[in-house]
Amino acid sequence: MTLIRAIAFLLHFTLVPVAVGRLITYKLRKTQDESPIATYVLGLFGALGIFYILCSILVWHQYWNTFTEPFTGCFTALCIAYSVVIAVLAIVWIKKDLAAIKKFPVYVRAKFAHCKVNFKNSKLIAVYALIFVALLVVQLYFAFAYEINEWSYDDYDYVVNSQDTITTDTIAYANFITGEMPYTSEKRVVTAWPTYIAYLARVSSFEVTTVCHTILPVILLIIAYTVFCYISLFLFKDDENRLIFMILLSMANIFGLYSHYSVTFRLLGAIWQGKAVLCAIAVPFFMVYLFNAYSEKITNSRLLGIALFSLGSCSLTTMSALLVTATAVAVWLCMSIYNRKPWGIRYLVASLFGVLYLLLFFMLMRALLNDMKHGSNIFNRSRSTNWWYKWFG
Repeated sequence: MTLIRAIAFLLHFTLVPVAVGRLITYKLRKTQDESPIATYVLGLFGALGIFYILCSILVWHQYWNTFTEPFTGCFTALCIAYSVVIAVLAIVWIKKDLAAIKKFPVYVRAKFAHCKVNFKNSKLIAVYALIFVALLVVQLYFAFAYEINEWSYDDYDYVVNSQDTITTDTIAYANFITGEMPYTSEKRVVTAWPTYIAYLARVSSFEVTTVCHTILPVILLIIAYTVFCYISLFLFKDDENRLIFMILLSMANIFGLYSHYSVTFRLLGAIWQGKAVLCAIAVPFFMVYLFNAYSEKITNSRLLGIALFSLGSCSLTTMSALLVTATAVAVWLCMSIYNRKPWGIRYLVASLFGVLYLLLFFMLMRALLNDMKHGSNIFNRSRSTNWWYKWFG
């Protein structure tokens, strides 16, 4: 039973990102060779973007139908809806990409043979690779051993919030101290990451604390170093320099500025939190991916991937409104200066899609919550005119 639960959990970090990523880059692959790492990370955050859309719809439905007593059942509806959507996307991917799936073992053997040749040609590459693997194993061990006991003051936003989501069958609805419902603030109701953790715990039957403090740190650390590997591929041409970069980066993370407000702490201390995933994984990848996209031919085939990645990043925390905007605008300005004219406006708009969605959702929820507290001033809502209560109340 534990094995089945583990497989159900791991599918959301293996099969699902690959399926969504391959569908996102389906048209792009006809003209340009997309990196497997980029495809995977785009798929991971693309799936988060899909979850965010469904979550925001059901959060709105939940609060719109709250009058005197708590309105429950939306979390179960979200789990079912997201599972169905992902299952459909996986089936579509298998149907469209069956030929590539069959060739995957050949691709793996070719990559393995290439690495073997590199090791034979340069003993230093083998030495650097072993050093990096050793450093990574040390970090993975401490991600598991240390974070079991690490209890950050932000855990009420993640562990407690996610546990309340499962217990009450609601979304961002309960007071994390008293359990009172409905009780929330705009910054919590417009982010989906704690709800996604609750979803992972529901489908795998693992405890929320186990998910946050035991499983996610190891998985997210591997994903973070996969992103760092993607960055090294962008910066350097030869494997020796790439491995040296990864070793130096590992050492900097292990011995760097280790305070509660540094990226090193978010990476190695509390990576299950939304702001940590944003700073340690999403923003570094997004910056390099945009530089790579702007440096090649501007094409509409990339717009969906950029927009969904932006949306998935903005589902993590409200801080993403600042950091995603800064990243997108900074890269666009750099490439416009380099090309001596406004360059890739379409990419800029797509990269800000998640921010615009987050801000719009924030303003709508703020207005709705104010109406709930002080009476309907903006939205015309009442139990007598509510279609849900007319049909199902």
